[in-house]
Amino acid sequence: MANVKVAVRVRPLNSRESLDGGQLAVQVEDKVVSVRNVKFEGRLDGRAESQADSREKLMQFGFDHCYWSADPSAPNFTSQEEVGTHSTPVYCV
Repeated sequence: MANVKVAVRVRPLNSRESLDGGQLAVQVEDKVVSVRNVKFEGRLDGRAESQADSREKLMQFGFDHCYWSADPSAPNFTSQEEVGTHSTPVYCV
């Protein structure tokens, strides 16, 4: 039986994502990644904003290792280089 550990790294937004007004929809705390829905100011399906589902949805996922690389000023920041030294081998998918 194989011993598989799963790690996740939250990367910073790239330049295109930033120019398009992208925002992070995830947070990392210890070994848990929380994903929240991102509410859009306008809807593409033609419905009025008041008809939209306004409930905030949050999903959480546990991993063996979680790395936050989105904000270099954050106390839990881990660079891409550091991630490579913590988990061997690294497969990006």
